[in-house]
Amino acid sequence: MSEMQAALVRAILEKHESYQWTVQGFGMLRTKIANVGRIHIWDSRFATPLVSTMHTHPWPLKSTVISGELINQRFNEDKAGPLKYLRAIIKCGEGGGLAGEPPTEVRLMSMPPETYLAGSTYEQRPSEIHRSIPQDGTVTLMERPQGMEDAMVYWPAGTDWVSAEPKPIEGWKLQQAVTYALSRWDSQASEAGESK
Repeated sequence: MSEMQAALVRAILEKHESYQWTVQGFGMLRTKIANVGRIHIWDSRFATPLVSTMHTHPWPLKSTVISGELINQRFNEDKAGPLKYLRAIIKCGEGGGLAGEPPTEVRLMSMPPETYLAGSTYEQRPSEIHRSIPQDGTVTLMERPQGMEDAMVYWPAGTDWVSAEPKPIEGWKLQQAVTYALSRWDSQASEAGESK
């Protein structure tokens, strides 16, 4: 992570009311930054109950943890895998949803979890299945190309798919999330300074 990235994200969070934000069902508040990508503030208080979190991306994913901590959990489709899931195509973004084809039953194998701290960047191919497990208050910056809107979603067999479609967020919820994220950021910076 560059100091310039961190400074840009910090300035946007401090003036958050000047930007358009939505909340995705994963408990992720997000705003787009032209020619950069998206800022994400992770806060489980605003997650959709029972939301389906496993998915692929329609583009190569590159995400930097600006503050906080995030676990990236990847999965592989494997006929011998112990996890029985349903897979379907989804149209991403606002107004998106299941693409209409019936879901297919697949088996998945989980890979070792990857932990990323502030300053870390992780990447993955569009075909890789994953879910994000962030600490509340974590802030990430994701490079987000335009276009390419179809992805895959996965949910446990025997349950219903629950959409993570982004929706507008109320101002007081945004204020709570930003305040908490900035306090975590400052606390983390203070701890890092003390350990030097």
